[in-house]
Amino acid sequence: MATSASAGPEASDNGYRSYGESAVQCVTRIRGLLDSGLTTEMIRAILPFLAGPDEIHPAPDSLTPRTAALLRGEIDRIQARIDCLARNRDRLRAYLAAVQPDPGA
Repeated sequence: MATSASAGPEASDNGYRSYGESAVQCVTRIRGLLDSGLTTEMIRAILPFLAGPDEIHPAPDSLTPRTAALLRGEIDRIQARIDCLARNRDRLRAYLAAVQPDPGA
């Protein structure tokens, strides 16, 4: 069965696969989204609308109630993490100030 060159990566003589630039960009984008803490479910929901690192092109009719709820939940989860990190930062600053007062003050 013959396949087109765009059907997948081509194997070289040494068995290594050669991927096109668009596949590399897609994997890089997914890796960045995972590294930022997004779930695979969230990435699956938004990936089709990401044209680049700072480009989102959602179709107006693509935002289903389920996807909207997923996005709102993720925003709430991120905000809770931010709030927790800010509290921890402030506690560490207070501790450091108590045990090592600023000599310039």
